Amino acid sequence: MNPNLQADLRRFLADDARLAASLLSSGYQGSAYLFDDGGAHRIVVKAAGGGALTGWFHRIMLRREAHAYQLLRDVAGVPHSPGMLDEQHLLLEYIDGESLKDERDDLQDAEVFYARLRRVISDIHAAGVAHGDLKRKANVLVTRNNEPVVIDFGTAVTRNGSFIDQMLFPLLRRFDDNAWIKAKYARDYAAIAPEDMHWYQPTIVERVFQLILRIWRTLTFRRARKRRSQSRRQK
Repeated sequence: MNPNLQADLRRFLADDARLAASLLSSGYQGSAYLFDDGGAHRIVVKAAGGGALTGWFHRIMLRREAHAYQLLRDVAGVPHSPGMLDEQHLLLEYIDGESLKDERDDLQDAEVFYARLRRVISDIHAAGVAHGDLKRKANVLVTRNNEPVVIDFGTAVTRNGSFIDQMLFPLLRRFDDNAWIKAKYARDYAAIAPEDMHWYQPTIVERVFQLILRIWRTLTFRRARKRRSQSRRQK
């Protein structure tokens, strides 16, 4: 990274007023800030939070996330990462987009978007990374060009990582595939197209949840009420 840019980032991180004004998000694991020098650089800076013990753990998780981004450096649909700054802060390309959670009902072409998202997820897996938290639609951005971008690899595991990572990789990859189905079909599993069915392999917990959901919908006459509502709108 350019030494001048590194110096600018360090001054930015030392300025409490600038940090407060540029806060993007904050949680128990840490905070994310937008560094914007008004020129060619718009960079998301992720900082680990917590005290002495939890902060140490969160910094380890931040470095794990940095490693995942390095494995994904050639994957379109994932922000580019210049890496870590002083082993304390993760630097990421800023992506101008809205979360899928907010944009799901306003997608320009939903079929095209979800086909593109499927390709991004497959490319992520091919690079040896499983995200693990795509059920959170806030982790998928929608750009102005209707392109999907997957962000926040804080829970990711790698196929060739530690023994635990290798054990968890198939499961988290399955979580990612299931999350894509849930997002595309809005949890209407009966509507899954035959060509997409092979992407959906629910876990035992998900099967139990679906059973409870079906029973609840039956007991509350949800389907009948939904049909009546649709009938009224058509009239």
